[in-house]
Amino acid sequence: MLKLIIGTFSTLFVLCTAFVIFYWRDTGYDPTAFDLVTYFLLLPVALCAIILSPYLIYKGIQHQKEKKLEAEKRAEEQAEQQQLEAIEQAKPKPIDVQQFRLNVYSSAAWHSFGENEQIIQDIQQFKSPELDDKLFNAYGLPVLSFRIKDLDELTSEKGDDEFSAITMREKRIQSLIQQQLEQHVESLFLIAEHLKQSALFYDSELAYQYRMHPGWVDPDYTQDEHPEHLANNALQVSRLNRLNVHILLADNLIHQWNDDFAQIIQQYLSDGFSIIPEQIHIEPHFIGTQVAYSEWLSILEMISKQKSEVSLILNADSEIDQEWIDEKMWLQEKYIAAEFTSSWCLAASDVQVRGLIPNKVLQVVAHEPELKRNLELKALNNLDQYDQEQPFLLMLDDATDMKVVQKLQHKFNETAIETYHFLYTKQNLGNTQQLAKIFGFMLGMHLPEELTAMIYSTDQESTFAFIQAFSVEDELEQETV
Repeated sequence: MLKLIIGTFSTLFVLCTAFVIFYWRDTGYDPTAFDLVTYFLLLPVALCAIILSPYLIYKGIQHQKEKKLEAEKRAEEQAEQQQLEAIEQAKPKPIDVQQFRLNVYSSAAWHSFGENEQIIQDIQQFKSPELDDKLFNAYGLPVLSFRIKDLDELTSEKGDDEFSAITMREKRIQSLIQQQLEQHVESLFLIAEHLKQSALFYDSELAYQYRMHPGWVDPDYTQDEHPEHLANNALQVSRLNRLNVHILLADNLIHQWNDDFAQIIQQYLSDGFSIIPEQIHIEPHFIGTQVAYSEWLSILEMISKQKSEVSLILNADSEIDQEWIDEKMWLQEKYIAAEFTSSWCLAASDVQVRGLIPNKVLQVVAHEPELKRNLELKALNNLDQYDQEQPFLLMLDDATDMKVVQKLQHKFNETAIETYHFLYTKQNLGNTQQLAKIFGFMLGMHLPEELTAMIYSTDQESTFAFIQAFSVEDELEQETV
């Protein structure tokens, strides 16, 4: 543009100068200094400005437009940058694979199919619910249910006065829990002995509690013995502070559950195994269907972090109650009630109980997007069980849900696990589903010992659980890693 202005001005200057000089010469005009400045300088400048004004106005407008567009572009780029930064910050950061191990010392399960391994066998045979001659629908006809018939005898043996203030449902659940407690007698005896020795060796206050009741720990005790005999007989054992009892119940029991039942369990542990109340912690958990699996995994993870404690998990539910059935059948005519219970005695992998050897080891892996990679890392990708038709993967979800089926196909597509390796547990508990996934998970302990049990639910798509037989060699290898 500068060249255009200079060129135009030079051309006009030459033309104006020639024209004025020739004009003055012909007229004989004698110009003054002002005339020279006016005609030789100001006139070319004025003519140049007039001629170039449209072009200069156009260029000015274009410049403003470009400046405005550039400002808008910068603003857009800045907004995009801020948006990208916001998206980047909003993106979930990659979470490292997390895992924990637990030693399971003893386990038990009870269902209308039977106990322990018998439950697995009947699930494989697709056993169905039976007509219940004690539960009826609105038309007075028997309904289908998964009733534990042997439980009828247990509840009938109890006095009516003992259960007068509770419903039939609570009565049956309490009987289920008491039955499960009896399945862990050997484990509880060794735990009680270890708790006593640990208290005598490490904790003077708890040791005093034991010394106050010498008959609890020494049935041959006589009044002539010195009260300090317990301290002298204390063994150096690994520290064990407490026995935790977790009672898992359906959330629809939260407003009617009798809290005094915890005292019954504490009394059973104190009288039957000589554990002082200070070393017993009983905690009920009221769990809903939607959060059952996540809460179950949270409880397991919490136990894996308790380095000086042992836990007993009691899971029980029953809907075998005519009043409960009447209420449910108002909303769902074909309601199938069930009752079941399961229990584990377990602790963190580095907790040792004197004389008690773990039965199996539970490993839970969380935030693992690729099952195939995890199987390779754990050397579980070449097991003989893949070539067999015997199921070993407990599937906790609904087998009739197509979305679930599609997710399972995608998740296990690149592994050696086939659909005939799946063992679905949900349908075997009818409509009693609050604790169904927890019960199905706990059944993994009762698969044949030679199998590595795997447990999965789409509720936690990146979480996998494995149950293997306890091996001293594997445990030593794990400690060295």
